[in-house]
Amino acid sequence: MAIMTESGEATAVRPVAPPWELAQLLSEPHRREVYRVVRHARRPLTRDDVAKATGINRRLTAFHLDRLAAAGLLDTDYARPEGRRAGPGSGRPAKRYVASEVEVELSVPARHYVFAARLLATAVSDRPGDAVTASYDVARTEGRRIGESCRPAGRRTQQRACAAVIEALDDLGYEPVDDGIPAIRLRNCPFRALADVAPGLVCGMNRELVAGIIEGAGVMGEALPDGEAPDCCVIARLAK
Repeated sequence: MAIMTESGEATAVRPVAPPWELAQLLSEPHRREVYRVVRHARRPLTRDDVAKATGINRRLTAFHLDRLAAAGLLDTDYARPEGRRAGPGSGRPAKRYVASEVEVELSVPARHYVFAARLLATAVSDRPGDAVTASYDVARTEGRRIGESCRPAGRRTQQRACAAVIEALDDLGYEPVDDGIPAIRLRNCPFRALADVAPGLVCGMNRELVAGIIEGAGVMGEALPDGEAPDCCVIARLAK
């Protein structure tokens, strides 16, 4: 996310730290209170604004604000106080902070219910009369997109492409285990609670998502419904 500055220019989007780092960052009580004040304000605040609201001295407030901004939890811009005109003697613009749209979600083992909800919502919206089949198509398309985005640069070999698929599956929380055999075991289902409610639907989506990743990455392989609990219901069979 970017904020429009006083001159009408947008600030650069900061990279976001991994969820575990964000959780650790917010575990410090003073920093968490600084973040809470900025987030609840719903408008850009200066260091003085935050220091006054929290009762934390300005120097420590500035330290916490900049740590939060560096992690991607806050966006920043510069502007002169309201009512003060630009020009000689007007002073330097003040640095302001506003909460970014970053969401922190942690789960062990990994769960991605928002991701699944987006796929299902897209399917229902596209074909409300046949949402199940549509959910499989949507999952396949999304998997293909993920696979295409993870294709290794430069000279592509089956081995490098397989490694990219395994990395993509790991990023999605499947906890893939490569035992040196064609079948890659997926030790975790990122949608476990949903699978408990509608196993046929969710297992079908898993299969199509994994198949799409393999296809998009250009790997010779397939997704098969052979996994056993507590693993994912799907395994990835890759030709190496």
